[in-house]
Amino acid sequence: MRVWDGDSIRLGMGQQSEAVRIFNIDAPEMEGRCIHETDLARQAKIRLAEILQGRRVEILRQGTDRYGRTLAAIRVEGRDVGDILVDEGLARTWAGRREPWC
Repeated sequence: MRVWDGDSIRLGMGQQSEAVRIFNIDAPEMEGRCIHETDLARQAKIRLAEILQGRRVEILRQGTDRYGRTLAAIRVEGRDVGDILVDEGLARTWAGRREPWC
């Protein structure tokens, strides 16, 4: 498993890999529109990696997005990873459209 950014991971390797976006959250973009967004994006990516590191991860697939990525709720030790990131201010609950971080 590889953390791509604050709301995306990649499972597997090569041809067998699967891009997974955490369902129902939006994290800042790594190539953000301002330094605040970029810094927060880095923090979210690091925190997601910390949460997942060495733990049993449960992936509850919810479908796919318009880019073909799997949408999934991700749980670690019974806790929803998206909720953790939102609670820590590193992501927002998805409201149907992107809101600016700057």
